[in-house]
Amino acid sequence: MRVIPFIYDDVDDLYANSFIVIDNNDCIVVDPSRDYDGLVNYINKNQLNLKAILLTHAHFDHIRGVDRLVKAFNAPVYIGFYEADSLADPHKNLSFYMSGLPVYFDKEVETVSDKQELHILSEPIIVLETPYHTMGSVCYYLEDSKILFSGDSLFKNSIGRDDLVTSIPYKKNSSLAKLMALPEDTKVYPGHGPFTMIGEEKKYNPFVK
Repeated sequence: MRVIPFIYDDVDDLYANSFIVIDNNDCIVVDPSRDYDGLVNYINKNQLNLKAILLTHAHFDHIRGVDRLVKAFNAPVYIGFYEADSLADPHKNLSFYMSGLPVYFDKEVETVSDKQELHILSEPIIVLETPYHTMGSVCYYLEDSKILFSGDSLFKNSIGRDDLVTSIPYKKNSSLAKLMALPEDTKVYPGHGPFTMIGEEKKYNPFVK
């Protein structure tokens, strides 16, 4: 598996990350956080087949590019079961409060649950429910490749907020413990900030001690 990061150094995008995961000629996109043609152009230029769009959660800074990708490729959208209704609710996805334009996506989606395996690429993608930043946050784990897409559940030496509209603070410790149980050489691709490793976070992240 090859991961192509799209890093947006723009405060308007809240410095959110997006990722394309390439498996031969197939690919998925994780958290298309910006509404622009960059992801579409990359997929077309490299003649890739977009198999799915995976969302770690429904905050506006991670979903603004969903509609554009769906229109371009008619790809299915996957999101946590308890998160799906936030896609079409500007209050729950925070765009009502923090974005200049309300963001909503009201098309059909596929919901996922804890430990579910998604057979989209040649390697299974394991869903890990990690509620606390939002009630339906999930991470996506590729066990064979030792890759984790953590959304806003885990950052390099930090974690996501737990004081937002749909946050569940009391779930934080159990969700983080689930991630810290992964192999230490698992590479973590977070929703914001630089990449990291599970082993590094176990040593240096003050929020998982």
